[in-house]
Amino acid sequence: MELGEVKTAYRDLLQPVFGELFRMDDRKEDRNWIVIILDGKQEDFYLSLYGTDYVHLYWCNECFIFSKRRHDLVSSDTYGEIVLEGHFDAEELPRLITGLILQLKDCAYMEKRESVKGKNPSGCDDIKDYVITARANTLKRQKYRLAHITIEFRD
Repeated sequence: MELGEVKTAYRDLLQPVFGELFRMDDRKEDRNWIVIILDGKQEDFYLSLYGTDYVHLYWCNECFIFSKRRHDLVSSDTYGEIVLEGHFDAEELPRLITGLILQLKDCAYMEKRESVKGKNPSGCDDIKDYVITARANTLKRQKYRLAHITIEFRD
């Protein structure tokens, strides 16, 4: 999947949901880095795409890291962040991230709990399970799970 196709995929998946709040910024000199803003001028809910298979999703001062090269990341890269473990294809990444975004939309961060489950293959970082509690603005919502990341909703 080329970067242009990735941009189109995110635009097609997210712009209908976020409307005028959606903005894509790829004007920087480095064309392998794109920012997709989901909350307009507030700029607290956004993605940073680094090529086609490495993404940071920022929501309520929390950062979710999706990296095809997870085994290359070390603890200084991931400290305090929420890191997706496991294998995924670059082609499925836009839908995977959009699913998470749709769960986080219209919610506020309450807390994060982490538990260490082991070491990554390089031994340079911990593998963790995460439980994020979010305040939902809508009626009671079901728990959401993406691999080892769980989001619980409170009202």
